[in-house]
Amino acid sequence: MSYQVLARKYRPRTFDELVGQEHVSRALMHALDQDRLHHAYLFTGTRGVGKTTIARILSRCLNCEQGVSARPCGVCPTCQEINEGRFVDLIEVDAASRTKVEDTRELLDNVQYAPTRGRYKVYLIDEVHMLSAHSFNALLKTLEEPPPHVKFLLATTDPQKLPVTVLSRCLQFSLKALPPEQIAGHLKTLLDKEMIRYDEPALLALGKAAQGSMRDALSLTDQAISFGGEQLGSEAVNAMLGTVDRNHVLTLLVALAEQEPAGVLKALAGVCEHSPGELALLDELISQLHQIAVCQAVPGAADDTLTQLAAALTAEQIQLYYDVALRGRRDLQDAPDTRAALEMLLLRMVLFTPKGVLPAQGGGAAPVKKPESQAPSAPADGLPDLRALLETPKPAVAAQSPAPVATPAAAQQPEPQPQAVSTATASHSSPGDDTPPWEEDVPPWEDAPSVQASSPEREPPADRQEPEGQTRTAPPVTQTAEPAAPAQEPEAPLAPLPEPTNEAEVATWWAALLLRLDLDGTVRNIARNAVLVSREQHIWTLRISTGHQVLVNRERLDELSAALENYFQRRIQVQVEYEQRAGDTPELMAEARRQAILADAIHTLHQDAVVQQLVGRFDGRLDEESVAPKETVE
Repeated sequence: MSYQVLARKYRPRTFDELVGQEHVSRALMHALDQDRLHHAYLFTGTRGVGKTTIARILSRCLNCEQGVSARPCGVCPTCQEINEGRFVDLIEVDAASRTKVEDTRELLDNVQYAPTRGRYKVYLIDEVHMLSAHSFNALLKTLEEPPPHVKFLLATTDPQKLPVTVLSRCLQFSLKALPPEQIAGHLKTLLDKEMIRYDEPALLALGKAAQGSMRDALSLTDQAISFGGEQLGSEAVNAMLGTVDRNHVLTLLVALAEQEPAGVLKALAGVCEHSPGELALLDELISQLHQIAVCQAVPGAADDTLTQLAAALTAEQIQLYYDVALRGRRDLQDAPDTRAALEMLLLRMVLFTPKGVLPAQGGGAAPVKKPESQAPSAPADGLPDLRALLETPKPAVAAQSPAPVATPAAAQQPEPQPQAVSTATASHSSPGDDTPPWEEDVPPWEDAPSVQASSPEREPPADRQEPEGQTRTAPPVTQTAEPAAPAQEPEAPLAPLPEPTNEAEVATWWAALLLRLDLDGTVRNIARNAVLVSREQHIWTLRISTGHQVLVNRERLDELSAALENYFQRRIQVQVEYEQRAGDTPELMAEARRQAILADAIHTLHQDAVVQQLVGRFDGRLDEESVAPKETVE
């Protein structure tokens, strides 16, 4: 007896044997049990996911001699003939080889005749998208109103090529690609029946190589059994598939973590001795970088080795490496020398690592903080390089909050006392300060207490004493103060603005209040385009124009409420109402002020004697659109 391949030997015979596609099998089983059958079904999906298999199972359910049910008997002559592919009332048509309209007409000429043996005459048209336009037109009428004894089962891998008129006449079921873990689990069950030894990592590698297709996975398993001599080992399967050993990729990642170009090239040379393909190596590197990023975001989501690498690399490095590798993959296919292209890609990762944005390199923005997790100890059978990596702390690891680097001028100045900061804060935010927001000297993005505390016109408090044995040699501070160190005591909050005495002052008071609130861009934009309608004890109402309604949601209103609660130290809930025109919002008031400043600047230029002389002598004109006053209004 000749050998039968696994894909045909273990083709599912019932819906219960079907792997995956529960959303399809469940709908069909309920339709069969409740006698709610449609006359045309369309099954779509990539190759090898079970389109034809489901169609044959459905045909068996319709024609089983025991009756229409979701579980055919499988022993009656009809079920056996369908399993063997010789049932006379199951007409399987390969649309790829019968695309002409004459073939379709010949097929439809026999539709009117009753089935020979079965209960239904089933037309199974595979790759139906290959039919011509005339064939589809010839099929439409019969597909819409077939005789009661006819069922159409259509299958295709490219439903986009089907006319809408065909799609509207069918019940469409989209079959999904199977995940590698599900494929590996099914292979494990089949190999246990075949009594073939295997390694579970080898099955997972076959599942990944199948790319969602169960038929491809079974074909690769047949090939692996022959290649490995009735045994599926990880090394044999990886050698057959041409995949890269995971330990080789980890060696490259360790070299990248050490940030030494020579070490990276040496590690790549060692990996290439095992003759892996450069593209396959890069694909596995991308996959491992993704797993490390997940491990940083969700501690404990990976094994110990990846957890150790996640602790040795910053989030910025992982994102940079992933982006460089993903973009370099496209370039690798066009490079004349793939080995050189891969070396350039790895050197790009090392040389462009984001060291320049770390605080220790010049006080730039701090890196994104990684989730804090304790790296477990290296496994006993782990790689020696990984163990050495974890024993030597890397400078790129953001293990604790970095302290800002003090400038030389700031290092010579004595530590300011908390009393001085409090005095400066109280002086800046006196209750009688009713200066409009557009006339304040302090820009809204600056911290007002810090600027006032470092002003050269303010004398230090009389009770301030210099440390014993230290002389004050530095001149008075004339530049803007550096941001306060994290260890410094938090500054006292600004005193609330004086309450407006009448309704006319509410708009100005609201604009001045926004300058003191800690708001981000979108929430700040909402507040600046709103008018304060009412200020009850715990409910504040804002009026916003309908043009800005798209910016408003509950989360942003809660953020604005939190900023007001933090400022006034009481519970405040913000609610909004919408009108076509909100009124005098802070943004409109600032824009009016900007236009006034611009008009004044243009008038001043027209009155300037030099400008008038140039215009009169050269018959020129003043380009008013190019005028931009230096003063900005917030």
